[in-house]
Amino acid sequence: MHELGHFLLGHLGEIPFSRSEDDCRPAEEQAADKFAIDMLAPACVLWGMKIRTAEEISELCKISPEAARFRAERMKLLYEREKFLSHPLERRVYLQFLPFIRQNRK
Repeated sequence: MHELGHFLLGHLGEIPFSRSEDDCRPAEEQAADKFAIDMLAPACVLWGMKIRTAEEISELCKISPEAARFRAERMKLLYEREKFLSHPLERRVYLQFLPFIRQNRK
């Protein structure tokens, strides 16, 4: 999913990587990571299932513990803001996953 993110985000290898200010990893790598985690562990689905920990995320979404920790940190902020389902696209994703959520919710 990370590599697909590079393709869909237009990282075609023609332009040298740029670095972000807060990380020594290239900005394109961070963007591809974010794309992958958003696709493999959608925040609205985790919210609907009441999933909070990295361990739960890793097990449910079949992603690495490192990726799950990254998502869990972001989920903590999202839970604090209580801003789930505020975007129409997020609501559509949630509704598409609703049967799965209901079947697997804790």
